[in-house]
Amino acid sequence: MEKQLIFACARVRSQENYMITRDKLTLMTEARSMEDACKVLQDAGYGSENEILVPQNYEKILVTETVKLFSLLASIAKGRRELLIFAYPYDYHNIKVLLKAEILGLDYGSILMTGGTVEPALMTAYVRERNYQAMTANMKLGIEEALDTHARTKDPQCIDLILDRCCYRDICDIAAQSGNEFLQGYVRLLIDTINLKTFARVRRIGEPWTYFSSVFIPGGSIEDSTFISGYEESLTQFPQRLSSSLLAEAADTGFASIKESGSFTELERLCDNAMIRYISRAKFITYGIEPLIAYTAAKQMEIKSVRIILAGKTAGLEPSRIRERLRETYG
Repeated sequence: MEKQLIFACARVRSQENYMITRDKLTLMTEARSMEDACKVLQDAGYGSENEILVPQNYEKILVTETVKLFSLLASIAKGRRELLIFAYPYDYHNIKVLLKAEILGLDYGSILMTGGTVEPALMTAYVRERNYQAMTANMKLGIEEALDTHARTKDPQCIDLILDRCCYRDICDIAAQSGNEFLQGYVRLLIDTINLKTFARVRRIGEPWTYFSSVFIPGGSIEDSTFISGYEESLTQFPQRLSSSLLAEAADTGFASIKESGSFTELERLCDNAMIRYISRAKFITYGIEPLIAYTAAKQMEIKSVRIILAGKTAGLEPSRIRERLRETYG
């Protein structure tokens, strides 16, 4: 296993050299047309000889790039349970889609996602048959609780809330079992960003603190008591409670932006930047699981930034509007 990890780290370091830099993201943003932006991305390695990247297929290419990422990890780090933290969200996404399709009598097969521990076709059969053999205990618990709660409340939102909590319970379990401080810190920060964004949105629409308690995800560094004790404060006052958090800047500037413009864009961008800064610590670690965790997170963030640019180009946004949404890069 040690030799495998040494090889995996070396392979990931080589792949980092091909990641899209801030300069290239800027070049895409300033491109005169969608076609020119796609050309920059094609030159950066997106697409293939068999499928050239064009405006009409960019979303498909981005999905393919995610599949390539997980295929790489499977080939160089097979059996590393730490990487399951990236796979579980895809499993849970598919479970949520399948349960809603079952309840509503619709076919949502087109929005199932590859990248989880169970292929979409198999997950479809497992959920339909209530076959939990290939699932975690939390997946089984989540499905049963979601179906029971929906039967009583008829509220489809409960499916998302219950399964999201189960998903992050699985992720926290993996982090705890790893004993790795970097991974544990990454997971805590990830959960904190989710809770911070949820807090802002719930406050914005005027829901009571009891509702926030129902959607709060345990496992982060910021306890629910911190959010609840500051629930009656203005959004611009609350960030003072996070002065020692890695999300202090995100909360301060992001909440001010929400108050001024009503937009959550800046908060989301700053939360992503905090994640990038955290995983950048792995650049100074030569050998270990840390470089693999960091590269996977950074590559997903890269794909997200590319999607923001191309979606903005498609919508006809000015480069300045797109530029203010760009995240920091790992490279």
